[in-house]
Amino acid sequence: MGRLGVRLTHLFVLGILALAVTASNGAAAASPGAPILGAVPHAGAQHALGTLAAAGANDVFLQESPCLLTSSPDPCWTMRTNTTYAIYWIPSGYSVSPNYQSLIDRYLSDVATASGSSTNIYSVATQYYDSTASIHYQSTFGGSYVDTSPFPVSGCDDGGAQDTECLTDVQLQTELQNVLDATGWHGGTDTMFFILTPDHVGSCFDGSDQECTTNTFCAYHSGFEDSSSAPVLYANQPYDGTISGCHSRAGEGFPNDPVVDATINAVSHEHIETITDPWGDAWLDSGGDEIADICVTKFGTPLGTAPNGQPYNQLINGHEYSLQLEYSNEGSTCLQQYAPTAAPSTVAAPVLSGAAGAGQQLSSSEGSWMHAPSGYAYQWQRCSAAGTGCADVSGATAATYQLTAADVGDTVRAEVSAHNAVGTSPVVPSAPTEVVVDVPVETGIPSVSGVAAVGRTLTTTAGSWNTPATFAYQWLRCAAGGTGCAPISGAISATHTAVAADSGHRLEALITATNAAGTAQGLSRTSGVVV
Repeated sequence: MGRLGVRLTHLFVLGILALAVTASNGAAAASPGAPILGAVPHAGAQHALGTLAAAGANDVFLQESPCLLTSSPDPCWTMRTNTTYAIYWIPSGYSVSPNYQSLIDRYLSDVATASGSSTNIYSVATQYYDSTASIHYQSTFGGSYVDTSPFPVSGCDDGGAQDTECLTDVQLQTELQNVLDATGWHGGTDTMFFILTPDHVGSCFDGSDQECTTNTFCAYHSGFEDSSSAPVLYANQPYDGTISGCHSRAGEGFPNDPVVDATINAVSHEHIETITDPWGDAWLDSGGDEIADICVTKFGTPLGTAPNGQPYNQLINGHEYSLQLEYSNEGSTCLQQYAPTAAPSTVAAPVLSGAAGAGQQLSSSEGSWMHAPSGYAYQWQRCSAAGTGCADVSGATAATYQLTAADVGDTVRAEVSAHNAVGTSPVVPSAPTEVVVDVPVETGIPSVSGVAAVGRTLTTTAGSWNTPATFAYQWLRCAAGGTGCAPISGAISATHTAVAADSGHRLEALITATNAAGTAQGLSRTSGVVV
């Protein structure tokens, strides 16, 4: 079982409905995955979503156990950046609106092109973070794929008289795995797949036929582990424009297409919730709802009217959309777009990566921050070997720093500050590096001791070096004159017992010294001719 395979599987919708996802012989369900999350509720379901309580009562919280415990082998994460893919499963005999694929592909492309914008719904997610870094509005559309493979035998019955097929979550996972195998696409902590099915296709969470597109949900997101234990995050996106109870909510507009816009709204819901809560252990309120669940029935004030007379509340890359609002902890309200109300404040210090050796490059993470930083400033400092008395290194103001000879014998750290439109944070230092070491240089030739005779053991020293290092050994067999030396197979310790093949030859040792700065080699003195 992989790193994420210890999760319990359950359903979050209508507060929390407990529902175990059933096991299957399909490869996609080989190990437990994420909960069924963030279901866009069917209008006929008896739900409490979309009703804001008193200010702050709906605030979502980064789950503190186990994701912020340093001893946890499975910390939670958010999608700091994301890449999306659309999979259209449309076998022969099934159909979608003529512009269904083109409009959904355009929407995902628009979201990606508008990355960094503070004027659309995706900016709301940037106020959230995990224990490593903050969420960025940085999306990429990886492309789409149309699969015309036949549907399997229905695994459920959603009770819809118009539906000729019903798919379970396990069947959707198997389809996703088949597409990954066919395309070479891969899952990961920053990748999300949307599985879009055509008209007259329903789905239920499992074969019990209790929670389905006809009575409970219009979409949901979840995840599973592939054979390499990588998370595969996905959303089930039914054909909401023709499903009663999945479109035409109060305030919802259809600026592009009455059928497609309902699905695009659900795509937005699941996309943003996956960004803020990929695996069911990140940003949730006390009732288990994610940030889109809380605002599912709210569309806010229209920005204008599209040429077809329909209202829209989002303008993303110049195109009009009508999307439900997202919940903001700042102000405890549902928003169409987000602007921070305070300067960034630190959640977790930056972390350095790289080897503490002269000539090596160190990198600093941003750290994790509240209040949606729009940028970061870096200053590298040189400190004593004990990590005290730190002083700025002139000109070292990038996220990376190349160690120099001046750093040898000292430690190094980075200070990071974050800023947004409101202000700039105080600086936050990383932990210092280990003491910076110099590149190894041999300062004394290793000696060889012992009797040069078959059956007798020779010993080499490491010699003298300018800096601490670890040493590896390789014995060489040379001609009697000390030339033409070649490695002796398996002779890789500080001692070597001469064998018959060494008779008439001289022996010497090649010493390899390695530390954080790099690797260097030196030769020992040669032995006498082996007798």
